[in-house]
Order: sequence, then structure tokens, then C-alpha cells
Amino acid sequence: MEFIIKLLKLKITKYIMILIMIGFVASLFFAKDFYLRQYHKCIGFYFVHKGDVSYRNKKYQKAVDYYRTALYHYPGHSRASCNLGNIYVSFENYYDAVSAYENALKYSPDYMICRMDLGIILSEKLVDYDKAIQEYGKVINSHPFLINIPFIYDNKTNANINKGIAYYNMGLAYRGKAVYMSDKSAASLKYLRQARDSYKKALNYLKNDFDTNYNLGLTNQLIGDYQQAGVYYCKAVNINPESFEAHYNFALLLRSMHLNKEALSEFEKAAMLINSDLKNEKYKYIYGIINETKRRIINEGEYDYIKKRVDLSALSDDEIQYYKGKVILDKQKDINKKEFFKCGYDKQFKEIK
Repeated sequence: MEFIIKLLKLKITKYIMILIMIGFVASLFFAKDFYLRQYHKCIGFYFVHKGDVSYRNKKYQKAVDYYRTALYHYPGHSRASCNLGNIYVSFENYYDAVSAYENALKYSPDYMICRMDLGIILSEKLVDYDKAIQEYGKVINSHPFLINIPFIYDNKTNANINKGIAYYNMGLAYRGKAVYMSDKSAASLKYLRQARDSYKKALNYLKNDFDTNYNLGLTNQLIGDYQQAGVYYCKAVNINPESFEAHYNFALLLRSMHLNKEALSEFEKAAMLINSDLKNEKYKYIYGIINETKRRIINEGEYDYIKKRVDLSALSDDEIQYYKGKVILDKQKDINKKEFFKCGYDKQFKEIK
């Protein structure tokens, strides 16, 4: 009896295997396109791997060749397309980079890093601000699936940072559009205000970001809102006290507000942040502005102010000391450079909410 049962089991197993084989052969006939796609996908993944290795090793031409081969077999590999776009950017082949990014987004519309890269190239390299703004808007309006596993994985922070960067880049694009308009035209002011709004929204996600505050100061200055420009320049200087551009632009703003003493201080700080070699054209230029600002102060009847103060721009870093709120020349005292370069006009400029 047991022998008959074993024999039946063997025959059933045999028949099942035969049926499976028949089914597989039939599927090859009726679903050959499916198997062909899987075959090409496997080849695609192999060449993507080869491309990734070359990309990491900075063998960019090899990476391009591998990625192209991979995408020929498997066009839907979005990461390969995006990496290919990045390589094209490094080659300054921006139109092919855009095509690669768009191909990646065709198959993966939620690939936000790739979409951000596309927006940056459209705006900064191809000057297609309208399309760039559309791409940034898609990043801002995206609703990624958020995962928060304490101490293991949290993508909420990255999602918020991406939105902040998108708002910041959108601000740059709007300001770029304003540049193409005639100075102080209605259209130019419209785009500058849109840039300002974008930067402000960026600050909701990018707390204490130097670039955003600096560009808010610059944009408000272009609009003519000097009070708000001062607020954000001051914030930018306090975030990065050793930024030449922040001190220099802040000084120009103060001078345009006829705050010449404060402007002189900022110009001198800017001069201290560049190479003091007299052959340096930037140094010679700003030193000329410093002298011109001093003449303005003298013309205002403040000659004694100029006579008594220390000329900071003429001092080297190892000579400048800061002690109990005063600039001194005692090398025995340590200077806190960041504190020295910080903005001291917080009370003078009040942010309008």
C-alpha cells in the first residue's frame, strides 16, 4: 500500500513538473515581451552598476558610456538618467543635461533632487526662468511619504530642507527675471517682490541661513525698502561675520541712507576681510571708497570724529585687538574676530512682520 502511495506521489509530482514546463513554454510564446523586458532590465542594471563605479571614481566619460548603454536597455532607470545629467553639467553640456533630467522625471516624477537640479540648470545656465520656477513649484507642492522611525530614519527634515532650497532658488529666478526688465519698471518691481516673498518663505524652512538673509537684504535694497534691507544684512553679517560681500553691500546701503559713520565702519571691516596687498584691485577700490566716505564725514563737520578714531583698514589681523568693546593695539589681549565683525545696528533696523 505504501509503495502504491509513493508511486502515485511520484507520478503526480512528475505531472505537475510537466504542467509547469508547458505553462512556462506557453508563457514564452504569449508573454515574450514581458520576458524580453526583464532581460533588458537585467542588462540595464548591470551597466548602471558599472556606471556607478566609474562615477564614484570620477571616470566620467566611462560613466557616460555605461549609463547610455544602461538606458538603451532600461530607459526607466531614473537614477542613471539623473547621474548622466550631472555629468553633462560638469562637461557644460547643459541641453543634454536637461534632457537627461527630464527623462529621469518622466519615469519618477517624485525624484525631487533631480527636479531641483533641473530647475537650477534651467535658471542659472539656460536663463529659462519661467520653466525653472515651474520646477521649483513642483518641489514645493510635492507631498512625499514621510517616515519617522526614532533614531533610525526620518525623511521629514530632508523634505523640509528641499522645500526651503526650492523657495530660495525660486527667489533667485524671480530676481533674474527682474534684471531683464528696465530699472524700477512695474514688471521689475513685481518680480523683485515675488523674489522677496520666496526668500521669506525659504526662511521658514532654512533657519539662520546666510545666503537667504543676504539675498533678502539685497532684494529689499533693490526694491528701495532700506529699513528691511538693513534688517536682513545685519542678520546675514551676524550669521557669517567674515563675509566680505555682506559687509560691503551693507556699507553701500548705510551710505545711501546718509549714515556715513556706520558705512565707514562696515567698509573698513570689508577691507580687513580681503588681501591687503596694494596690488589687489579689490583692495585699492574699497580703500578709495573708504577715503571718499571719510571726506563725506568731514564735509558734515565731523573732522574730529575722523581724527580720533582708529583706521581699521590700515591694520593687519595680528595688530587688531578687541577688548571690552574697544579696538586696541595691545597684542597681549586676544581678539574674538567673529564678535568684532558682527553687526552692531540691531536696534537701528527693526523687522516689519
